[in-house]
Amino acid sequence: MAIIYKFAIVAAAALAMVSAAPVNNKIDATNVPVRNTTATLITAKDSILDSANAQGSVSIQASGSGPFTGRGTWFTDDVGSCGTPFNTNDMIVAMNEAKMGGRAMCGRYVSITYGGKTVRARVTDTCPSQYCSSTALDMSQAVFKQLAPLDKGVIQVQWSFV
Repeated sequence: MAIIYKFAIVAAAALAMVSAAPVNNKIDATNVPVRNTTATLITAKDSILDSANAQGSVSIQASGSGPFTGRGTWFTDDVGSCGTPFNTNDMIVAMNEAKMGGRAMCGRYVSITYGGKTVRARVTDTCPSQYCSSTALDMSQAVFKQLAPLDKGVIQVQWSFV
């Protein structure tokens, strides 16, 4: 009985520490990248939430290699979350925060299909969750133009990791 009681105290203390962690839900508009899209509902069906690890943090890992179907949009940033500079002529994409798993997907390649056309692009950025659901991709202008005219704005793409 003493062991169960001690476990309950330790578990309660750990929960209190996690609950007491400060939460900052504010978005600094000066640091929000320019995106050609609108807010969308986020789903977590393609992610798994791991239990707290030994350091008390929670990790999210992408599951599966595809194919995935989601919104395809384009962006005009010049440096992404992977730390690699790029421009609108590079064949790159930004991926949803949950799929990125921090920087775990940096440098991986995806194959994207739309309208009978397929292109390959490198993951170099994270698309903020208010813009990209779990299966959405935000593409450089070069990638988007290979699939559809920029003025199309939003397309429904199928993609997978290669």
